[in-house]
Amino acid sequence: MCPGNFSHMKLQLESKLGSGAFADVWKAKDELSRSVAVKIIRPSGVGYANALDHAKALARAHHPNVVSVLTIQKIIDPESGAEADCIVMEFIDGITLSKKILGPRLSIQEVKKFGVAIAHGIAHIHSQGMTHGDLHPDNVMITSDSAKVIDILYRDTLAILSTQSKEARLKHDLASLRFLIQQIIMHSELNASEATEFNNLLDSNATAMQIKDALLRVTDPANLSDITRILEHAFSRLTDDGFVEGEAYAAALIDETPKTITQPLLKLIVAERIYEKKYHSYLLALWGRLSVAQRSEFLSHFSTTLDKELPKGRWSPLLRMLIPLRQEGWNGLTKVLRMRLENLVVKDVLAGYCDIHRGTGALGGSLGTYAISLWPYFENPSALVENIASLLRQNWYTQNYVGRHFLRILPELAKATNKTDELVESLSKAVLNDAKVVVNGLEELPEDWVKKIRIQVPG
Repeated sequence: MCPGNFSHMKLQLESKLGSGAFADVWKAKDELSRSVAVKIIRPSGVGYANALDHAKALARAHHPNVVSVLTIQKIIDPESGAEADCIVMEFIDGITLSKKILGPRLSIQEVKKFGVAIAHGIAHIHSQGMTHGDLHPDNVMITSDSAKVIDILYRDTLAILSTQSKEARLKHDLASLRFLIQQIIMHSELNASEATEFNNLLDSNATAMQIKDALLRVTDPANLSDITRILEHAFSRLTDDGFVEGEAYAAALIDETPKTITQPLLKLIVAERIYEKKYHSYLLALWGRLSVAQRSEFLSHFSTTLDKELPKGRWSPLLRMLIPLRQEGWNGLTKVLRMRLENLVVKDVLAGYCDIHRGTGALGGSLGTYAISLWPYFENPSALVENIASLLRQNWYTQNYVGRHFLRILPELAKATNKTDELVESLSKAVLNDAKVVVNGLEELPEDWVKKIRIQVPG
């Protein structure tokens, strides 16, 4: 520790943050108990004076994306015991970019936020007649909401760079900025091809602001004219591991989805057969954007695709996608497909088979389970009731299939078809047979149903 009794700020060194070829960096407290960073410069011949001169210039270059220099003064180096020059700077509560990109992939918003901040910082340094000279991920600090450029010409490249012309130093900075932003893109949710696209948007003489504009183009597909790239970008957001289920994420994501690709994106989801239940809120947000005519056109396309997949193809993701669209989605199917789909689903219920000792799903009747959600739209729900009742009168496996998948909808289904007595009688047979899922699920049924079943089951 160094108690600090100096000509300018009173500094209390607390802990060493790092060291380099020309300096050590310490965390300290000033006389107002504020955290500051203190860079203690080692006299080392070439570069010593330049580092201090640069710090003096930097102290006049105020910018939110460049570390602030508070003062330059003398301090006792706690390691050598000798008096040394030090640069007192703001303390940045964050981590280096190099550490940040070793963690989880950056979101597209983070890529934009950090990249733009760094570009603005470099542009401001250049506008003050200075260059950075050593821009790389270790010399960028990431905070909770931004990025700051640090360590201007404090590393061992100083001696080489100080002998270069100003034009050469500027080019070196800009090349480093481009490469740094490419690294950020490569460690993000963006496709790797976006790093190539970013580079292709720039010529060899691109300024920091032109580099920033290229970054904005690859992170904001709405600014692009290439519909294919916009669509690929939106689709990758949908399918990446970072997709979050729920309305809040859907609302945030829909804000980043250009309206022009709404219908093409829905069609791509259909074409790729990737729909999952977690997309429910986002699907409804996309659906809400479509006009009546667009919905009709999409459902016509959807009908053609689904019709080709039934009954032995990849129909499951398509039916999962149809369910959130409810009555409007069902009515938008072609009449032939509605009739065919209803018949296939009701018929497949008869294949229902569930061995509760081997898992919770259906070993047979998978298509039939979609009747749980689709039956309110059926023209003849009585046929579904008859098939369910038939399974309840068969054996332990078919009874447990009904118990697993249909028990909770039976009261409403019975009311719609006026077949309460038939279902209660069939359920009684399942209880008598000790079909575990049915027995354990009786509490889901109306109280009067349970009383009738108890009367019909001895003991």
